[in-house]
Amino acid sequence: MGHALCPSPVISLDGPLIYLQELRKKNLSTVTDLDGFEEVFGLCPQGLAAVFEAYPDCRRNFFSEVLPFIVDAASRLSTKELKRLEAGKVDQVFLPRDLVVSLLAHMFLCTFRDLPSNMPYAGFDLLLFRVNKHCPQELAKLRMFIHYFDRCRLEMPKGELRIYRQVRPAAKTGSTWRESKWPLLELNVAPPFTGFEDEVGRGCLHADFANQCLGGGVLVGGCVQEEIRFSICPELCAAMLVCPIMLDNEAITIVGGEQFCSYEGYGRSLRFGADYRDRSPRDADGTVLQAITAMDALDFRGRDSSLRTQLQEPLLLRELEKAAAAFAPVDEAALAQWPIIATGNWGCGAFEGCAELKAILQWLAASEGRRRLLYFPFDLEHLGPQLTELSRDLCTARVTVGQLYLALMSEPRPKRATEIFEHLKRKLLG
Repeated sequence: MGHALCPSPVISLDGPLIYLQELRKKNLSTVTDLDGFEEVFGLCPQGLAAVFEAYPDCRRNFFSEVLPFIVDAASRLSTKELKRLEAGKVDQVFLPRDLVVSLLAHMFLCTFRDLPSNMPYAGFDLLLFRVNKHCPQELAKLRMFIHYFDRCRLEMPKGELRIYRQVRPAAKTGSTWRESKWPLLELNVAPPFTGFEDEVGRGCLHADFANQCLGGGVLVGGCVQEEIRFSICPELCAAMLVCPIMLDNEAITIVGGEQFCSYEGYGRSLRFGADYRDRSPRDADGTVLQAITAMDALDFRGRDSSLRTQLQEPLLLRELEKAAAAFAPVDEAALAQWPIIATGNWGCGAFEGCAELKAILQWLAASEGRRRLLYFPFDLEHLGPQLTELSRDLCTARVTVGQLYLALMSEPRPKRATEIFEHLKRKLLG
């Protein structure tokens, strides 16, 4: 991976608290304008200035109410250390949401300066000090985070952020998949150009098309599916503090990330939308029963991305095991709460994965985990009807996970993506 393993199973918060005291000595709590902000941090807050220009309403109470709340929240940190979810180990940590507010306040104030190299970057310095009006997508993210703090100022969130590290045993062969007797479960398809956050995806476990460093470029320049999700649901960023880089057989499931705002656009066209009131059900303690599962795909950019290559069993198994780790329920209660997974064109687009193949692999992984898929084809309009037909035919024939895997691996293998579904039908239905 090119990263050293984290040296300790816990993360000390002594450093952030010391850095916070240094900022308070510079009268951060009484800053009233951009000049004062620059004087405290020693850097020109051009990102903050640009977000005020792009979203004038953001300036209204930032210095009078929001920034003092952020400083106060950081000061109220209720613990001196965080449990780290070590790579390669099944584990979990539950963070009270008032603690999450404090942690995000420290991230905003850039006090996490000494995290190990295999941890996601956890500071807002790029958004605050290095972007400008020519980076509208970054300004949109900064506006979303400021909105989160403004909402928390008015009402402190209740409940927990529940973070689970999911690990599959390393699979060197496909024997487990070939021998699986689990039945394929029905795969349904969402309308094209619909996102997971749409009403049709409500109540599902949402796939997070992640970077192996959780959160991807949410704080360091990036604005696609994962980064947008972590911006409209800012509490997810707290998981970046406890989750080292994901290994090939791992995924991370997070429960409790409330959505605080809506958005418009995608990539460079991203814009802050408006305040959003999340209507997801709550647990007895107030935890938002909204869940994502983070899974990073292989990146075929700059290498042979042909279907022949992607069908090589070691590469195929890597993606299948990754999806299986992501889709496995953390417990029976989670399976009952989220029996359906909302997913889509994982690892396609920029990563050049084959959408038809990735859909089959995710279907296999979901069925193995006793969950159904709700597939969002987005702009691949042809894919939805084809998947619907394939699901109907194979489920009617009571095809198992093992049988579908064997058919996918059987010779002669399809040479083009458009041949995959017909290849499977010939092998399984005659």
